[in-house]
Amino acid sequence: MTDAHELRELIKARLFPYVEGRGFIRAGSRHLLFTTFRRFVGNNAQVFNVQWDKRGAPRFVVNFGEGPKAGVSLWGRHIPGDELEPQDCPESGRLQRKRGPYLRCWFQTTKPLLEAVRTLERSYPVATVVDMAVAAFPEVEAWWENRTVGPHLCISSPDSWRVANAATSAG
Repeated sequence: MTDAHELRELIKARLFPYVEGRGFIRAGSRHLLFTTFRRFVGNNAQVFNVQWDKRGAPRFVVNFGEGPKAGVSLWGRHIPGDELEPQDCPESGRLQRKRGPYLRCWFQTTKPLLEAVRTLERSYPVATVVDMAVAAFPEVEAWWENRTVGPHLCISSPDSWRVANAATSAG
């Protein structure tokens, strides 16, 4: 079994039940590289997906967002709350191993170079990577609750969403 396959299986076995226990429902799959979950809290739809590396490397990131339960109008079409994806939400972000815009910031088995030199091991065990993700997930919930930005979160600027929404309104 490859590290990528083992990582996917452990995420399914450990992260998925964890979030389902917190009220999330897995959505039907639209794409092999994304697994989406949603829950409704008051008038809001909270959504996240696990995004896998497109080349099959053993790494992933968690994209998340929050939008109105009634949905949003974006790029000329209405997206209902029960179909929202993180990129559709007016407010969104990403949970990853560390902050930054690069693939090396994703949860992955490859250790950062200095840590690899220090430990004399190039990779984390797959279970350790899953543990990191499960341990960091409460930061996403803290963001939904009170917009606290934890050390593993990158929050997207709402400007691009406003531009798309303005294009919809102007059209």
